[in-house]
Amino acid sequence: MFVTREGNEREEGVKLAAAEPKQRTVRDWESFRESWDGVHNFLLAGECLPFAYEMPPVERIVDVLRRDEEAHIVSGARGDRLDQTDVAAWFRSLPIEEAVRAPFALAHYKLAKHFGTGGLLEGFGELVLEPWQQALRAAGFAWTRCYPIVFISGPNRATNYHLDYSHVLAWQVYGTKRFVGLKDPDRWSPLATRIHSRGVQRPEQLAEEDELAYDMPPGTALWNAFLTPHWVEATDRIAVSVNLSHGGLRYQGKLCRHEEEVEDWQRQHPHEPKLLF
Repeated sequence: MFVTREGNEREEGVKLAAAEPKQRTVRDWESFRESWDGVHNFLLAGECLPFAYEMPPVERIVDVLRRDEEAHIVSGARGDRLDQTDVAAWFRSLPIEEAVRAPFALAHYKLAKHFGTGGLLEGFGELVLEPWQQALRAAGFAWTRCYPIVFISGPNRATNYHLDYSHVLAWQVYGTKRFVGLKDPDRWSPLATRIHSRGVQRPEQLAEEDELAYDMPPGTALWNAFLTPHWVEATDRIAVSVNLSHGGLRYQGKLCRHEEEVEDWQRQHPHEPKLLF
């Protein structure tokens, strides 16, 4: 059969379109084992979400955590890189009714102190962390760290373009966020960028058609691939997520490709600052 050049190009275009990453949901551990070490984000559901927890009212979450000196509070202004404008003193001075409508972004990385009896997140360890870690272990995984982080975004605030040295299970618990990754992460963040990703800036050429985005209403959980570019935006209401951060995650003793590359680079450059922790 005679095939024209135009026909070949059309066929190739169909193949490329078919291969383009799409939104997907992983519901069982067999599928998770096939997907966890890739470069594309996906939603988690079914047996891959083995926990439930009733969070306190958002006003209490904000008020307790903003008074904790270990909370990191910035303006959360949208832009092309992470915002580091400290607004902690101002934000802590606001009445709570104003605070939940204010322009801010709060992150807290040391939540275990709030797990005890009467604490903000009483029972979180037993009801969320332990079931997740037990299920992950039963599926054949091991890790060097796994801990929760709370991220709170005021209305229309954002965590701008960045890469994380971790696998993250992002669990949306209040309000809605839009979690934006990329269809071709390695195009926009080659190895040199991944190694030196602190302060990375969103490429000017990045367009909407390059995005792989998920809208995350309450109850949604998303697996964010290790060291891949992403940003997260709140809608016109305050939004809260709890992220479970993983380092040294291995399946049958093997790291994902991106983390293995970082470890190899670190061994070859022993005098450089340590990237993984």
